[in-house]
Amino acid sequence: MAPDRAVDSRPLDEARPAANRLGARCHAFSRLTVAFLRAAGVPARARCGFGTYFRPGWFEDHWVAEYWNAADGGWQMVDAQLDATWCQMIGFAGDPLAITAAEFVSAGHAWRAWRNGDLDAGRCGLSAINEHGAHWIAGNLRRDLASLNKVEMLPWDVWGTSWGAGDQPTDAQLYLFDTIADLTMDPDAQLGVLRSRYQSDDALRVDGTVFNAARGQAETV
Repeated sequence: MAPDRAVDSRPLDEARPAANRLGARCHAFSRLTVAFLRAAGVPARARCGFGTYFRPGWFEDHWVAEYWNAADGGWQMVDAQLDATWCQMIGFAGDPLAITAAEFVSAGHAWRAWRNGDLDAGRCGLSAINEHGAHWIAGNLRRDLASLNKVEMLPWDVWGTSWGAGDQPTDAQLYLFDTIADLTMDPDAQLGVLRSRYQSDDALRVDGTVFNAARGQAETV
C-alpha cells in the first residue's frame, strides 16, 4: 500500500492512469481484498486453487478471496483481479463478485477430483511457464491450508513435503495430502482439527524459511 501512495498520493478510491499503477498478481488482489473486508469487520480469507476462466479446458494456478455473506449464511468467493479489461480479454461472462465453485476450484477439491480419477492433473498448473501436474495441485493445497491458518504465502514459496515435475509422490505423501484435502474442502466443518494439524505437522507448517522458486534460493519469511 505504501509504495502505491508513493507513486500517486491521491486517495485509493480514485482511479489512476496506467502509468501511476503498480502491477500485481492474483495473490496480491486476493490479500488486499481480504484486508479491506477485515478492516470493515467482514470475515474474509484468501484461497489458493485453480481458475477455470483463463484458458478453456485448463485449471490455472490462481488465488481468490472469500468473505462471509451474512445474508446467505455462507462463504462467497470474489475475484478482484477481474476488472472490465480482464473480463473482456478472457471472455469472462460471470460475476467477479460471485465466483462459483466451477469457476474457481479450491486446491482441496482439485486434489480429491484427481485422486478420484475425475480430473487430469496434466491440466492443472501454470500455462505461462508450461508446467502442470499433481505436484502443482499439492503445492497449492499446502498453500491453501496455510492460508486458512492466516499464513498467506507467495505462489512461488515452497516448504515442507513436496515433489517436483516429473517425479512421483510417495504413498505417505499421497495419504498426507488426501487428509489435508478432506479438511480444506469444508474448512468450517473441522476447523479445530485443520488448525491443529497445520500447527503440529512439520511437513505442512511454515517454520520461517521457504524456498523461493522464482529466485531459486532459500529465504526467511
